[in-house]
Amino acid sequence: MADSVSNPSIQRELSLNSAAEGIVEGLSHVDEEYIPKVGMTFLTIEEANVFYKEYAKRAGFATKIRNSNKNKDTGAIKNQLITCNREGKTKSDLLEAEKTNPMSPTNCPARVYVHIQKKSQLFIISKVV
Repeated sequence: MADSVSNPSIQRELSLNSAAEGIVEGLSHVDEEYIPKVGMTFLTIEEANVFYKEYAKRAGFATKIRNSNKNKDTGAIKNQLITCNREGKTKSDLLEAEKTNPMSPTNCPARVYVHIQKKSQLFIISKVV
C-alpha cells in the first residue's frame, strides 16, 4: 500500500488539518508575556493591533481585521474583531492550483475582541479564542 494519497480533495483536507494543527502547536512556544488575555488594556486600538500581530507572528499565523464598529458622531473606532487570516472554510469550487492567489482557509479559531471602555477611554480585550 502506498503512503501517499491520490485523491486531490483528501490531500487538500489533510494539508488543511496539518496547517491548523501547526498553529495550535505553535502556541506552546510563545512567551507568556505575549499571549493576549481578557482584561489587558491599551491606549489606542492601533496599540492593541500591534500587540496581537506580534503574538500571531510568534504563534505562527497572520491576522486580519474582521469587523470594526465606529462611533456615529466622531467616527472613532469603538470595537474591533481581529482574527486569524485563515479563519473560515473554503467556499470556492476551484482547485487551489487554479487560483491566481491561493490561500486556503483552515478554520483557524484564533481571534481577539477589543472594545473601548467608556469611562477610561482605554481599549480592553474582552474576548480571546
